[in-house]
Amino acid sequence: MRFYSPKNNEIVCLHSKWARDYAKWLEEQPWVQSYEAGCPLDADIMGRISRAGIRTDYLQHAGWTTDFLICYADGHKGVRELIQRKQLKKKAYVERLELSRRYWTVTDTEWMVVIVDG
Repeated sequence: MRFYSPKNNEIVCLHSKWARDYAKWLEEQPWVQSYEAGCPLDADIMGRISRAGIRTDYLQHAGWTTDFLICYADGHKGVRELIQRKQLKKKAYVERLELSRRYWTVTDTEWMVVIVDG
């Protein structure tokens, strides 16, 4: 899914209807300066995070992205990972969230999960 983002002054590609809806919501927020959807994770940083409780093949996978990296109007950054409530019952999704949380903790970036289906 694609749409034009005035905050980013470009077309944004999104992976789901929920991501599109969240991006449109970010467009309306005065505290959001800009955001990046599908932000790639750096392999060097991935190599520095703890492997405890996360399958090794997850840590070796190239091409991990985070749903939204947000640049706030005050200059700090935050990450939002979108997930459906039913996915929280599956170990694979929880491990991916934990991987993201550990990654962004290393970079000292605010991190949160957004449950997208109520």
